[in-house]
Formats: sequence, C-alpha cells, structure tokens
Amino acid sequence: MTSPTAESGRAVSLLFVQGAGEGAHEEDAALAVELGRCLGPGFSICFPRLPDEADPDSDAWKRAIVAEARRTGAILVVAHSAGAAMTADLLAEGRLGTDLPGLRGLFLLAPPFVGAGGWRLDGFHFDRARPIAPPGLTIRFYFGSADAIVPPGHADLFEPVFPGARITRLAGCGHQFTGYLHHVAEDIRATQAASDA
Repeated sequence: MTSPTAESGRAVSLLFVQGAGEGAHEEDAALAVELGRCLGPGFSICFPRLPDEADPDSDAWKRAIVAEARRTGAILVVAHSAGAAMTADLLAEGRLGTDLPGLRGLFLLAPPFVGAGGWRLDGFHFDRARPIAPPGLTIRFYFGSADAIVPPGHADLFEPVFPGARITRLAGCGHQFTGYLHHVAEDIRATQAASDA
C-alpha cells in the first residue's frame, strides 16, 4: 500500500487500527484498502494485526498502538470501532503528547463511548478525561446514522469530552463505512497539506 509523494519521493506514513471481535482484522482490511484507494498516491498504510482481537485487553492494545505508530513513523492514525475507542482513550489519558509527539492527525471511525450513557467496560478514562492534545494535532470523529453496532448518539457523548475535536455525522453510513471513506480521505489530505504548509 505504498506510493511515493511526487515532491519528496517518500510516502506519508499512516497507521490504521482495526476494530475488535472475531475476524475483525480480516473485515477491517477492506476499510484499509478502500481508504488507500480514496487517498491515492503519497500515503503508506500500515495495518497490523492487534493481539487477541476476539477479547482484547485495552492496555495491551494501547501499548501495541503506540509501538506500531513509533515503529512505522506514522504521523497519521485512523482507527475503527473498539480500536478507535482505545486510541481516543490514549488522548483522554493525556498520553499522546508524550507517547506520540510527532502525530499530526487522529481520525476515529465509530468509536463506542465507554462511560456514563455509553458502554460499560473496564480500562477506559472518558468519564475522567484530561485530554491534552499535542499542539497542531487534528482530531476528527466520524459516526454513521445507520450504524447498528455503535449507536449514532455516542457522538453526543464525545463532544464534551473532546471539545477541540470535529465530529462528523454521515447520513446513511453503516458501521463499516463502505462508500463513505472518501470523506475521511478528504480530511486526511487537508490535514497533511496544512502540516506541510
């Protein structure tokens, strides 16, 4: 999934974080491929398999997300579903500035809100968030109105927790974002262009 930029000959490194559940990596591979098509040349997408996808441990996944972003030099992270919630939790803990100081963009697809009004799971910090985003970090959330897994109302729960983030609600979009990733790709390209300016 690598294609060089015309200007530098180097591709922009992007980490795609899968969702959870049996077979999630295989299912989300279609999202990574579609996003690559929508982005076009100039982006290199890394799509690692995270441990124990059927029953993930949030701390283990957060360590893996940080390790993969560092290993690949990713400056952009796109995460889906449970993987997006765990990535958002890194921000809620105030860890992104220290763990991934070079990150320029965070794009979270259908993250479930874990806390009051949302799902009840251990190991999340949204109810006591202290999100200190690194300077210049773009944060975008995306929710589909036709998502049968993460209720669209979870968007409203994230708004007060991450007041600096932009939340996009996509009419007719389901949980797998099929046919809707061009919206995300447009925001990624705009973020990259702004950081290069």
